[in-house]
Amino acid sequence: MANPPGWNPKKATVLPSKNIRGKVNLDPVKYQELIHAQGVRVKVYRTTYCPNIKSLDGAEHEIDCPLCHGAQFIDKFPIDTVAFLQSQSQEMQQFSEGLYDGNSLYASFLAGIELQYFTLVELCDFTEIYIQRIKRQNGSVDVLKYKGVRVNLLVDSDGVSYLEGSDFNLDPNGNIRWCSGKGPATNKIYSINYETAVKFRAIKAVHVNRFCNVSTKEGDVQTKLPEQWILQKVYLVDRKDLDGNIINPNQIRDFEGD
Repeated sequence: MANPPGWNPKKATVLPSKNIRGKVNLDPVKYQELIHAQGVRVKVYRTTYCPNIKSLDGAEHEIDCPLCHGAQFIDKFPIDTVAFLQSQSQEMQQFSEGLYDGNSLYASFLAGIELQYFTLVELCDFTEIYIQRIKRQNGSVDVLKYKGVRVNLLVDSDGVSYLEGSDFNLDPNGNIRWCSGKGPATNKIYSINYETAVKFRAIKAVHVNRFCNVSTKEGDVQTKLPEQWILQKVYLVDRKDLDGNIINPNQIRDFEGD
């Protein structure tokens, strides 16, 4: 193939400028400053596979697992930190571990905060609305599917509305705790509109293994740059109490004596 008219191989070769002396440092401090300035508070959990399997070779998970309740992951010991979130997109994906629905985003974390695939990340200052139906339990506590932060609406099958603060409160685990003498009768179904913390799982590494050698007055320093991951909103999250123990869902049966 002939070269285009006017093509000069000498001009096409890019040589380093004679004015550049020494190396050009990346600036890890600027990465940190960006994340601190634009980041939001998050909790990064330590996530691992559920060990309750029948064998290491087959990795067949117990169907009715008391450890993870089918999620196949255990999330404990969250780290309080900040993350810079950007570039949201709308997608739907189905994994064997559960349903990941929409709002995928890029998240950059401070140096020293390391994630792995399916690491659970929870936003501390932002919530989303969730609605569900609940059957009134024996006793004063009804377990919500997700940890409640604020209740916007609660109405039973007779059309009676109940108010947070006068009829019920959210306990430290984010469940409905009815005030004495308040609430629907046992077995009655009610609907609730409430807010819960936004949660994501890490699904793709974008910038992870980034290492550099930075020159300082004291000499060269080996540095690992902050990690960036794609996170995707997750709806398959276990309920845990303040100590990290699984909270069992409501267990009342449809008919007493069954």
